Amino acid sequence: MLEELAFRFVNQDESSLNATSYGLVLIGAVIAAFTVRSNTEMARAPYFAYSMLIFLLVSATQIVWLQSLPAMAGGYLWVLVLVSVAASILSGFFLCGIAKARARDAYGNARLAALAFIPLANFWLLLTPSKNAVSANRTPTIPLLTGVNGVLTGFILLIGAIGIGGFVNIQQEKLGQQAQTDPVAMQAGMEFLIRSGGLERALKSMAEQAETPFVVDEITTIARIEADGTQLRRTFVVDLENGTMTDEFRQGSRSQVCANQPFKPLFRAGANFHEIYVGRDGREIGTVVVTPQDCGL
Repeated sequence: MLEELAFRFVNQDESSLNATSYGLVLIGAVIAAFTVRSNTEMARAPYFAYSMLIFLLVSATQIVWLQSLPAMAGGYLWVLVLVSVAASILSGFFLCGIAKARARDAYGNARLAALAFIPLANFWLLLTPSKNAVSANRTPTIPLLTGVNGVLTGFILLIGAIGIGGFVNIQQEKLGQQAQTDPVAMQAGMEFLIRSGGLERALKSMAEQAETPFVVDEITTIARIEADGTQLRRTFVVDLENGTMTDEFRQGSRSQVCANQPFKPLFRAGANFHEIYVGRDGREIGTVVVTPQDCGL
């Protein structure tokens, strides 16, 4: 159950994932709006510095996604999702807390703290001067977070957050490339698909994501891949005149399929492969059926 929810979470497109993360931040903000009771006020510089600190910490939590492949193989992807969800909610909670203090300092009440969660409008909350030059409710801050020092600290934290985010993105791109070429990573991904959605769903996903036609060698091209229940059909177009299906060819085809590491989880789960070979003229040469028993599973 948890793995399936985690799979749905990470399988969102980028825009949906961003919207989900923003929604989680708002949930944290709403919780803080009704639970944080305080009369404290916060000036502009410390507010900027604390905001950037929150941004830095949230960016740092994204490093957990560099363990996505081991998590998929080990069945604990949901832990990574939980960390990410918790980070978003907590960031909204703490940002709302300091935004309320900033709003009280700037406007005399906390109602405009909502500006912190509105793009561009949040600069209004950040840049509005303190309503009172001196206030007994103003939050005590260390010199590093006040005045010019606070602004510099905020920018340093911002640069750090951007750096961490860039590092994580680069590493995730490398992991994505590894997942497409490394047999162990591909096998881990296939095991995760089966565990989270079942064999039929894994085969369907495999067929839908396949980029066809795919050139295997100078005479062979995979024209299409189709899934039907627990059966996966791959149609190969072979550029040979008068090609025939010999026993040697059948055995070689079975051996090649069975030796493919990413396919092993599929066979262990009960999948059957139908390797359909046709000529360039559309003439069917023959079909090789590969079962778990053929692969010793």
